[in-house]
Amino acid sequence: MSPMNRWRNQLRENYWVWRLYHVLVSDAVSLQRPTKFRTVHRYLGDGLGRVADIGCGPGVFVRYLCDHATHVFALDVDEAALRRVKGRHRGICNLHCIVTQVGRLPFSDGGLDTVLFLEVLEHLADDAGGIQEIHRVLVPGGKLVLSVPVPPGELNENNLWGHKRAGYTLEQLEVLLKGHGFETQDHRFAQFKFSRIAEGLVRNWRRLMGLPAPIFLSWMCYLDYLLSPDARKKGGCLPACVVIMAKKV
Repeated sequence: MSPMNRWRNQLRENYWVWRLYHVLVSDAVSLQRPTKFRTVHRYLGDGLGRVADIGCGPGVFVRYLCDHATHVFALDVDEAALRRVKGRHRGICNLHCIVTQVGRLPFSDGGLDTVLFLEVLEHLADDAGGIQEIHRVLVPGGKLVLSVPVPPGELNENNLWGHKRAGYTLEQLEVLLKGHGFETQDHRFAQFKFSRIAEGLVRNWRRLMGLPAPIFLSWMCYLDYLLSPDARKKGGCLPACVVIMAKKV
């Protein structure tokens, strides 16, 4: 590896450099922060016990999980991404990073208390099998915090790990969960019409400028809070995703 690539990798694997990036740059993380991440934190709470972040990606919630759980398992199919997650959280002794797939989770029956499963289900060819496997590894009464896109969403099923479906309605997701032993306890929609506008601005900035988009473009997402709370709860105002808290029964 060249000195330049080594230096770049060191920056990518530094937690505070990564955090600074998200203070300055608009991307998927900054766009989701106003309405989606608050709900995820509220649903997770504390006292998480043994928790798995399945499909953890860049590890946005890993540090929070490590602060509120006894053992944290960060799982992903992308070995390079998982290596960066491990580097950013080096020195945290209750974190374990594992390269694996949802259909073959490396846990015994009832081995987990909590599962975080954000924006992964739509990538699975066998979504029912993925939910069934999560049900297997959770203890009775264990918590699942799940998010999925709401149609119309992205669809690129020809890509191995692309979106196999354009999202789920709340009713479809609740039926899927109930059919595999989960009881939905609460839900919130997120990323409404202003977030969708901000996403388009960020995408166009990157395409036209060839540079990361500045953070102020994502500030528009906070305007979603000016929309009707009742409409947002019921799925109005063009939500991009829904977050569900469910319990294994």
